[in-house]
Amino acid sequence: MVTRPEQGATPQSPSAHSIQVPERSRKYSPSTLYQLEIAVLQHHVASLEAELERKEARHQAVVDRYERLLQRR
Repeated sequence: MVTRPEQGATPQSPSAHSIQVPERSRKYSPSTLYQLEIAVLQHHVASLEAELERKEARHQAVVDRYERLLQRR
């Protein structure tokens, strides 16, 4: 199996994982490989969007908690 690390990946990011490309992938057409790459990138984008939503929700919870504390004063 051939592994290709994604460029710009950091150990903390999901993209740090290598994409496992089977040796037999050399038999696939460039179009098929391109479609596979698009699917992988779409999945990565969806993961990043979900992570962003979680972080925004946590941030909003902190803001809400802070505002409740201010109201009590």
